[in-house]
Amino acid sequence: MSRNIEAKASVTISEEERHFRNTTAGKLLFTVCRSRQCALVIEEERLVDVTVLNPGKVGGIYIGKVKNMARNIDACFVEIAKGEICFLPLKNATSPFLVNRVYDGRILEGDELLVQVVRDAQKSKRASVTAHISLANEYFVLSFGSAKVGYSTKLSPKAKEVFRRKFTEMSIIQNGSLVQDVNVLLPVAETESIPLPSVGLVIRTRAEELTAEEELWNNFFTVSSQFIRLLRTAMHRSCFSCLRKAPAEFETVLEQFVKDTPEEDSSSDISCSREIVTDQENLYEQLLEYCALHKYRLPVRFYRDSMLSLSTLYSLESKLESALARRVWLKSGGSLIIESTEALTAIDVNSGKYEAGTNAANAYQKINLEAAEEVARQLRLRNLSGIIIVDFINMQSAKDNRELLHYMRELVSRDKIPTKVVDITALGLVEITRQKINRPLKEQFLEQAVE
Repeated sequence: MSRNIEAKASVTISEEERHFRNTTAGKLLFTVCRSRQCALVIEEERLVDVTVLNPGKVGGIYIGKVKNMARNIDACFVEIAKGEICFLPLKNATSPFLVNRVYDGRILEGDELLVQVVRDAQKSKRASVTAHISLANEYFVLSFGSAKVGYSTKLSPKAKEVFRRKFTEMSIIQNGSLVQDVNVLLPVAETESIPLPSVGLVIRTRAEELTAEEELWNNFFTVSSQFIRLLRTAMHRSCFSCLRKAPAEFETVLEQFVKDTPEEDSSSDISCSREIVTDQENLYEQLLEYCALHKYRLPVRFYRDSMLSLSTLYSLESKLESALARRVWLKSGGSLIIESTEALTAIDVNSGKYEAGTNAANAYQKINLEAAEEVARQLRLRNLSGIIIVDFINMQSAKDNRELLHYMRELVSRDKIPTKVVDITALGLVEITRQKINRPLKEQFLEQAVE
């Protein structure tokens, strides 16, 4: 007895899928992994960055109340919502904007002030805030703390001088500082004035693109007007008000990806450029709108294939499994063992199956240099922070140790999060510190399992 059997759809990879799979130039993927909305950066077939897109509060601006002072640690605790207490170091409150009294150089319990969230809560640690509020666009940053004017280190001396002259001619800068006058920071003078704490200006790298005078001043006065409106609104709002919500997390990830893109790769030749890819239709529309608004030239592509998911196309599950594993294999046959504790993260470098041969010193140095590259990659990928101790293979040569330290410092200098290679201890351990901003990758995914 014969019967008709419906033919199965082919899963042969098409040319378009082959193009999607090519990660030579680098791709930023927005998709769901392990029931979490994630942003993942893949370069040369390797996962280099993962961000779980949780709705956080970093960047949000609130009217908070000082609950109590902690003079012994030079800090205080600020409530930004009912029962939500945050940590505020007093060094980040040298120029606060108080809304319930005139600032007299002191911060007291009961003070109501503007604060901005700089780090979400992590495990037992509270979220951190700063009273040095900042607002920015692609070209300028205005912030409390100092009236000084700063310039991006990537701006040429000639460009810095041009900006200095233009802002001085407009009476916005005097003697290297921003003029502390509300009407100077507004495109049109107003009769109502408000007291300003010390407000400074930073001119960013992309400001060099503003060749037309009108475009330059439009962009400056846009962010400065937002800044003044924020302060005026604060004076008429109640405590615990949120004056500015945290930006959508995809914006932060996208801006960093664009920042890391070489200038030549942001051209209109999209066939070989870095790209942004998502299989989330709603997010796709937001990404298109955001890139158009900020004039980002990187292509945004929507991936839709019922037979081959975006996660399968890039083997994301296996890549994530490796990113969460205790052991990381090196091409040489050696490996890293990564153990995290409450106090620090320890990374042990093992030679493993590598055959040292007759020249063991050169062989071990080769493994150490390869391990240094992988350590730098793992710090970023796993979002390891705080104190990190790396036990490289011991070497007798002081020259080899200096070379390893120099190479390690060069590698971490490319990290978007401030990272410092301190030194090699007497026991031959390399000390590294990395600023704590977001939770470690493992903690974010384990949290889902607990839930």
